[in-house]
Amino acid sequence: MILIRDKIVYHALRLFDQHGYHGATLRDIYMAAGCKMPTIYHYFKNKEALFDQIVRVQYEELVDSLGDEIPKGLSFRESCIYRVKRKKTLTEDERLIYRLAIKTWLGFEGCESSRQKLLEWEQARYESNLKAYAEITSSMLWVKFITRSLTNMIIRIILLDENPTDDEIQEEISMILEVASHKK
Repeated sequence: MILIRDKIVYHALRLFDQHGYHGATLRDIYMAAGCKMPTIYHYFKNKEALFDQIVRVQYEELVDSLGDEIPKGLSFRESCIYRVKRKKTLTEDERLIYRLAIKTWLGFEGCESSRQKLLEWEQARYESNLKAYAEITSSMLWVKFITRSLTNMIIRIILLDENPTDDEIQEEISMILEVASHKK
């Protein structure tokens, strides 16, 4: 049985993706979900809270979940390759969440409060990634460079629907890490 909250989230995600944060109305969402406006307010304080839950919170959970999938024992290089390749096999909902989060993070879509929270989350990730990147570099600037380079590859897959081969992904990541390791 599908819960009404899940229906709201399902339809809101698609409407935000199709029409953007400002173009999708709560009316559109409750009509698509087959409920009334008070039902949305029962689950979400307002449109901003709904968007934040659907995009930012679910994105952070998705990134954590995808990180947990990485097989143990991989080298840093292998785990980077795995992370990027995995983005090619996201489910439809995961892809929508990822796409909306990227657009929000870039400032193209969404609400400013969600963007600020994503930027804060990103900064915390840089700091936690510094340990993982230690075999490559001890510089926070290089951590940001590597992370942004990997993010750019992911953006091309998610936003631009590019489908690089596994060999292309592997080669590009190897080149990035090679350059970074010489700048240690």
